[in-house]
Amino acid sequence: MKRIIYSIYIDIATDKLDAQPPHHGEKEDKNQKAKREFAENVDWLIARQKEYADLINAEYKLYGNDDDYIKYQAWFNTHHPYITEYNIINFYKIHLMYQLKDSYDEILYLDLDVLPATTEDFFIAHDLSKGVAIKKNNHGMSMNKDSIAHREEKFFNQGMLSSVRSPWAKWWNSKALCMEYGEPVDDIPVYNTGIVGINKHWLDKINYFEDFEEILADMKELKEEEDSMWPNFVQAMFGWDNETIWGVKCHLNKVPSVWLDGRWHTFLDKGVTIPSKSKLVHIINKNFGAVREWYEARNL
Repeated sequence: MKRIIYSIYIDIATDKLDAQPPHHGEKEDKNQKAKREFAENVDWLIARQKEYADLINAEYKLYGNDDDYIKYQAWFNTHHPYITEYNIINFYKIHLMYQLKDSYDEILYLDLDVLPATTEDFFIAHDLSKGVAIKKNNHGMSMNKDSIAHREEKFFNQGMLSSVRSPWAKWWNSKALCMEYGEPVDDIPVYNTGIVGINKHWLDKINYFEDFEEILADMKELKEEEDSMWPNFVQAMFGWDNETIWGVKCHLNKVPSVWLDGRWHTFLDKGVTIPSKSKLVHIINKNFGAVREWYEARNL
C-alpha cells in the first residue's frame, strides 16, 4: 500500500493578507499572528510531520511557492481577482490531492498547523474504503428564528458579524448553494479540511473541480445579489472557500465520511489546554510555542 502525507507552506505577503478578527481573547489580527508564528516555527512543524510520516512508513511532501503554485495563483488573479490568496492556497491544497491520487493508494493531508502527537498509524486507524476521513464542525448551527433575528439586529445596529471563515458562515453558504442547485437542505455538514484522509475512489466521486468556475460564479452572485432572499448578516458572510464547495460536492455526489473524533482532530482554538489523548492537534490559534512545550514534555 503506497501512502503519502503532504502539507503546504506559503508565506503570504503582508499586502495580500485579508483583515481578520483576532482569536478569542486576543487583540492581534489572526492573519498577522499566523504569518509571524509560522515564520518562527515552520521548521519545527515540518520536522514533526515528516517524523510522523517516517514512523508510519508513509512518504512526506511539503509543497510551497513553486512554479506550479505561481501559475495556479496567476489563474485566479486573472479570472477571479476578488478571491484572496488565503483562499487560493486552500483551493490549491485540494488541487494537489488530485495531482497525487493516481500515484498513491491513500493520502493524508495535514495543514501545517497540525501537530502529530501519536505513534498510532492514521491509515490503520481509519478505513478509507468506507469514506473520507474528515472532521465535522456543526456545533451551534441552527435555523432558530429568534437566533436569526437577534443576529440580524446586531448586524444592522452594531455591524457585528461572524468571520467569513467561521463554520457558521460556511453552513449558510453551503445551504444557499444547495438551494441554487435544486437540492435544499435543512442541515448540512460543515467540513474542516485541515486534516483529510482520502483515496482515489472518493476523490473521483467528489469530482471537486467539475464546473468549478460556474460554482465560483454562483458564489459571487449569492454574495452580491441585490434583494437577496437571505438575511443581510448571512449574505455578508458568503464568500469563496474550499470547505463550502467540499460540503456541497459531498452532498450532491453522495460521498460518505468517516468522521474524525476529538482525538484524531483536536481543535485548539482557545488557550493552550490540550486533552492528553490527542493524536492530531490542529493549532488553529497558532500558539505554537506553548504547544511545543506541551509536546516536548510528553517525550514522544
